[in-house]
Order: sequence, then structure tokens, then C-alpha cells
Amino acid sequence: MTMIRVLKIIGVIWVLIGAANIVLGMYSSPRPEGLPTFGIMFSVTLFIIPGLIVYGIGEWNARKLHR
Repeated sequence: MTMIRVLKIIGVIWVLIGAANIVLGMYSSPRPEGLPTFGIMFSVTLFIIPGLIVYGIGEWNARKLHR
């Protein structure tokens, strides 16, 4: 049970870091091309997608244990 909670918490933190990077990257850039666009793609591929996968693994394990 503890590992399930840890996976969910890590997944949520990972997603929040990625979302914060996207928001800060969009508002700190004066124009929408080049490096900020790469930063948004980088945040999605490095933080948000793996964070959702880790959270999904935790949720799947929770459902599997409660059957």
C-alpha cells in the first residue's frame, strides 16, 4: 500500500513540475517560436507523460490489490 501511495505522489509531483515549466516558459517568452516551443515539448515528454504513466501504474496496482 505504501508503494502505491508513493507512486501516485511521485506521478502527481512530476506532472505538476512539467505543467509549471510550461506555464513559466510561455509567460517568460516574448515570442512563441524557437526555444520556448522546444521547452514546452521537452516538459511534456520529460515530465508530464512519464508522470501520468507513473500515476497510472500506482492506480493500476491499487485496483489490482483491492480485487
